[in-house]
Amino acid sequence: MIYRNRKLFSLLVLVAVFLAVLPAASAFTYNVEPVKNTITKSDSAIFQVTVTNTLEVEDQFSISTRDVNWVLKSDPATKKISALSSASFPVELQPKSALIEENVYVIPVKIKSEKTGSFKEEGQSFVVFLGLAANRSYVPTVTPSVSLEKVVDPREPVSVRVSLRNRNQRDLEDLEVILKGGPELDKSYMTHLLPLEEKVNEILFRIDPSTLPGKRSLVLKLVFENNTISESSTEYEILGFSEMKETSSKKSSLFREENTFLIVNDGNQMGSAEHSFQMNLLRRLFTSFTPEASKVKDAAGNVYYVVSKELGPKESLQVSEVTDYRLLVAFIILIIIATVLYFVFRSPVILYKSGEPIGKKKHEGLSEVKVRLYLKNRANKTVTNIRLTDTIPSIADLKKASHVGSMDPVHTSKGRKGTIARWEFASLEPYEERVIAYKIESKLKLFGGIKIPSAKARFEEKKGKERVVYSNQVNLVQKFEEKDEEK
Repeated sequence: MIYRNRKLFSLLVLVAVFLAVLPAASAFTYNVEPVKNTITKSDSAIFQVTVTNTLEVEDQFSISTRDVNWVLKSDPATKKISALSSASFPVELQPKSALIEENVYVIPVKIKSEKTGSFKEEGQSFVVFLGLAANRSYVPTVTPSVSLEKVVDPREPVSVRVSLRNRNQRDLEDLEVILKGGPELDKSYMTHLLPLEEKVNEILFRIDPSTLPGKRSLVLKLVFENNTISESSTEYEILGFSEMKETSSKKSSLFREENTFLIVNDGNQMGSAEHSFQMNLLRRLFTSFTPEASKVKDAAGNVYYVVSKELGPKESLQVSEVTDYRLLVAFIILIIIATVLYFVFRSPVILYKSGEPIGKKKHEGLSEVKVRLYLKNRANKTVTNIRLTDTIPSIADLKKASHVGSMDPVHTSKGRKGTIARWEFASLEPYEERVIAYKIESKLKLFGGIKIPSAKARFEEKKGKERVVYSNQVNLVQKFEEKDEEK
């Protein structure tokens, strides 16, 4: 029974608490009407607050704020409101000097029931715009920033991003924006920046590709009414590169060809200019390079002729390749002319002479020699009136023919160098050959050999046009004896 009474007591307590909270939650309602909410620091904002007592008993209400930057005044400070009745409070909010002008403030205001202890804190209805006092203006305050790629390729367009943010209500008309980044990134322009406006502008620059590489600074300066109001800067680097551009020309003449190559460094730093040639050995023999080329062999064994030079920005290298076959052609023409002249002017008759010892070659020396003269017409026409003469050295005598078929000279005579023998022929037909053989016998045994001079033939190629041809000389020496003994 006691246990049941405890449960009942707990239930009664909960009901009592609920009943106590219920009237407190709905002890009053209120309405806020702004009378003056746009003010300056020397002024006060005014609101009309109407409170309705929803209880069936009289209650007293108070109005206050916990925001230390505002002073709340209400007349009266507290007010009694009859049961189920309404009353108005004129509420005045005065700003303190620490507040920043040109801002909107939301002020928490507390309305409290003294009888129930319940309260409501309202912020959304108490909104105040704190403006500037008359004849006052803001100091121009702009936050600038400038940005671009850290490494800039001068061959490509460069994008520079300029960001401006107006920090107050000042209208900045004719604001001058100045960019200083060396001659390649210099620019100035005018802009209009509204109160609290943020503006972004992207500017494209084209840099001279020959601009020297290296680090640069880009400075952004803002000028308003001839005064610099703000600055910002950033670092960037111009990329270094070497770019070789080559043009060529060709000139040709008779058996001569000239190729000219012009290489220009269109970059902004030093670079290597190079041109290579590949050709066969014959062409190389007749080719010259200016400047002189170096011979280079690659891993595959291919041979190249390379001209190279280090070039600075805008410097150039001119390479000339001249292949001249005129000397070769001239040499070939000379050979052809010489050959033609040889065949035109050569003697149609050839004369050859040979000699050989007769008998055994013993240590007694050389005593008898057989001489042969070969006479041939190598032309395709007949030659006439052939007169062949030969000289037998004075140390030897001409032997008469001793066998059939031998042809004796038609005339012999003594001369200063020996015996002169002469043979005569009426003609030699085309390609006809005659062989004349005779023997000579030395007056003494010859141990050192004998030298037989050349023979001479006179003939008429055309009627009345006489020509002469000579044979070779014959030297017979003692070595024949040694060869014979070895046999």
